[in-house]
Amino acid sequence: MKTLNITKEGFTNFHFIGIGGISMSGLAEILHNDGCNVTGSDRNDSEIIAALRKKGIHINIGHNAQNVSDNTQVIVYNAAVPKDNPEIVAAKERGLRMMYRTDLLGRLMQNYERAICVAGTHGKTTTTSMLAEIFMAATCDPTVMNGSVLPSMGGAVRIGARDFIIAEACEYHDSFLKLHPTIGIILNMEMDHSDYFKDIDALTNSFADFVKKIPRDGLLVVNGDIPELSRLITGLDCDVLAFGKNGSIRPENISFGDSGYPIFDVVNNNGKLGQIALKVPGHHNIQNAMAAITCATHCGIPFDTIAAALARFTGAQRRFQHIGRYKEAIIVDDYAHHPTEVAATIAAAKNMPHNRLWVVFQPHTRARTAEFLDEFAQALSQADEPIILDIYNPAGREEEQYNVHSKDLVAKANNPNCRHLPSFDAAIDHLVQHIAPGDLVITMGAGNVHQIAELLVNMH
Repeated sequence: MKTLNITKEGFTNFHFIGIGGISMSGLAEILHNDGCNVTGSDRNDSEIIAALRKKGIHINIGHNAQNVSDNTQVIVYNAAVPKDNPEIVAAKERGLRMMYRTDLLGRLMQNYERAICVAGTHGKTTTTSMLAEIFMAATCDPTVMNGSVLPSMGGAVRIGARDFIIAEACEYHDSFLKLHPTIGIILNMEMDHSDYFKDIDALTNSFADFVKKIPRDGLLVVNGDIPELSRLITGLDCDVLAFGKNGSIRPENISFGDSGYPIFDVVNNNGKLGQIALKVPGHHNIQNAMAAITCATHCGIPFDTIAAALARFTGAQRRFQHIGRYKEAIIVDDYAHHPTEVAATIAAAKNMPHNRLWVVFQPHTRARTAEFLDEFAQALSQADEPIILDIYNPAGREEEQYNVHSKDLVAKANNPNCRHLPSFDAAIDHLVQHIAPGDLVITMGAGNVHQIAELLVNMH
């Protein structure tokens, strides 16, 4: 196998700061598998780090200048690493090569025959997971960089052949402009990341720049129902395939069985391709599936193979993930952290058999909460029993300028049962006292709220 061409200088010794992240760990594993010397550091130990150590990667817990060995040639970092990190400081003093996470991913992509990059405000991880299932079922042996653990891959990364790499393409900080897609997928576009994009126009311009990176002999797979479609496709050199109600490949005859999962026909301009029965709920997952189906059929995968793969797909980790039961109530965890995602997840849950619907929501970042306060309140009000936790602020985002609190969401919610509970302990105590058999409980958010679901199902 040809050695990966990561840098023009031919560097082979890499040190990852924050190696325990989903994407960072995947990149480290790919380099290590190719014979590069990889080391790393992180603030906390984790299952991901334990798995990397088993593969022979040396990792230090805690950040220290001494973690950067004399052999290190390239430092890989991400947005969560502050400029005063001692390893960053030491590397710059030594004049080492610095590579941002998506710079490295972009370089990696150039070593594959076809790079499928999945972009959109919502649904990237689920669609990437669907594509992974389909391409594995078709024995295409894809390399996959996913945003969450996919059980059939045994993790968030899969190292395959050099024919296909399938990866998420995130718009935050224009990260996806570092990538080199041969097939670009746009699932949707909505305002998000207001700490970076000043308005929807700026975000749309960023997506337009992304699709311009697709080469003339490449393909754009795009949601034909998005309002900004013409701005994205005007003047493009590559082929364009639109999916959705207004696309050339469409879902028709949509129904939901007793289990609440979607069943639908897939139709193109030549007629019906076949029927899809999903094991993940909601109209939003029909759109995710349509994107994956459109891409896979273009790549020559038979429809029967696609349908069988999607029928087996039960979701990635933290995407409407069934955690277990407590008091015969079903406990689910979901990553939804934008009001559209919250509304879609709640709507999907309402199709599932249940008595009362509980949503334990942890807002993610002050910026997003302030930007969409009304929209979050409206979406959460649709649950029978909404519980709002304190706002989660991830490392690397200083947001003290946003004067907003979870209590503001409760005040705006049109639901008398909506309540603010400041701690995990308070939320668990309330649930233990009030949930009943047949209830559906969803922990929701992009922070660490999943711990509540795990604690509940482990209680006796």
